[in-house]
Amino acid sequence: MASSSMTGVCADELQCIVCFELYEEPITLPCGHSFCKVCIEQHWESREEATVCDCPNCREVFPIKPKCQKNVALAKLVEQMKLVPGVNEEKMKLMSVVNVEERRCTNHGKPIQLYCKGDESFMCVMCMVGQHKNHEVVPVEIVHDQLKGVLAAKCPELSKSKQHLESQLHQLKRQVEQTQDSGKGTVDRMEEKRLALYQYVDKSVDLMKSSVIKRQNEKICLLQKQMDKVKEQLNSLQETNSTLKAALQDLETISFLQGYKDVIKRLESVSHFQSLKMAQPTVLDFSKEEKNLGSFIELHENFLKNMKPVELQMSELDQSSLRSLYGRSPSLDPNSAHRRIKISRDLRMATRTETDNQYPEHPDRFDRCVQVLSSDCFSSGRHYWEVDKYENEYYTVHNNQGTHLSVPGNPERFGFLLDCEEGEFTCFRDSRVLHVFRGNFLDPVKPVIGVYGDGESVRFCSF
Repeated sequence: MASSSMTGVCADELQCIVCFELYEEPITLPCGHSFCKVCIEQHWESREEATVCDCPNCREVFPIKPKCQKNVALAKLVEQMKLVPGVNEEKMKLMSVVNVEERRCTNHGKPIQLYCKGDESFMCVMCMVGQHKNHEVVPVEIVHDQLKGVLAAKCPELSKSKQHLESQLHQLKRQVEQTQDSGKGTVDRMEEKRLALYQYVDKSVDLMKSSVIKRQNEKICLLQKQMDKVKEQLNSLQETNSTLKAALQDLETISFLQGYKDVIKRLESVSHFQSLKMAQPTVLDFSKEEKNLGSFIELHENFLKNMKPVELQMSELDQSSLRSLYGRSPSLDPNSAHRRIKISRDLRMATRTETDNQYPEHPDRFDRCVQVLSSDCFSSGRHYWEVDKYENEYYTVHNNQGTHLSVPGNPERFGFLLDCEEGEFTCFRDSRVLHVFRGNFLDPVKPVIGVYGDGESVRFCSF
């Protein structure tokens, strides 16, 4: 008994029960049994009642003579079986035992030989006349080669993403080292100046050191978070890469096909990693603290009362860092949308329409301002999001008080950072602070989009 190591098909399974030879131009009857076309025609012609057509296997009688159309998939399997060299007969027998016994059709008990592209399911030859009739069916080894090619094509892309993340991690490590070096140098120089001060020296130096160390630790903390995120993505890529390689090395057809979707999902989950961009490295500037301390010797004793520690500057938190550490992609709440606003399917973009949209009544719906609320609300921590806008005039409004913003050029994207604990809401453009709202956020804050020109759109960006 010969078998194919690619499909697990026995030669016996491809023999016509009339002539006991491999099928020649096989056809499949409505009952599911297959025969050589010549054999079935001769069988019917030999019947005493020429108008009666039956199946030589199950004896089912067909009132109308079935159309004898060639079973293309079965014919391909026969051709492949003919190519199996006789010297490999023993090996094929072993593969046949494993595959045929463990990989059988649950409906007919026959070996799995085919794959239905429409239903994405495995099947035997008999399944072709059932629910898979007229479906696109191919031998399993063909789809195996096709899908294996799809995975192989993902290798260069995955490697590129891995290299990109490794480069990012290297840059972040360098920034951590530079931040540590710059902070340490400043602290050492401050210790030297401390000797020149009188009774207020201890207080002033401790204050300045605290400012430097605080900023240094904040920056290192931010960089460490970025490093952790990149490491996490790098680990995910490495795991996915290992999974991909394992799949490509998997020579067992059915096992490969069953795990194929999982591999594709893992590849899709890491496909966006390579799109991350690193901002230009920024090093903390401690010159202000050093200058203040150098001038302190010349100032009177009231200097300490007016001196304030320098906080971590927003310019040191570039938009790339904000996006990585605090990035959010809010979705819009259709129940709050004004009737002149149309919401996109992904719940990210709001477009102003000339006529009202037929929305159901809802207590949250805007009826005066042409606006729409986000479904997300924030009550603590820091949260950053970006929007794409298409306007020429830019202004902010808070408590019915408007402030015109001077924005060079005609930018399309703006960033917004909400710091609930500090009570600040900051507007950015190209990492430059345009405006800062300050207040006490006692209630949860919801982003809102307003669109005031027909045909104009505003979109929450996805990270």
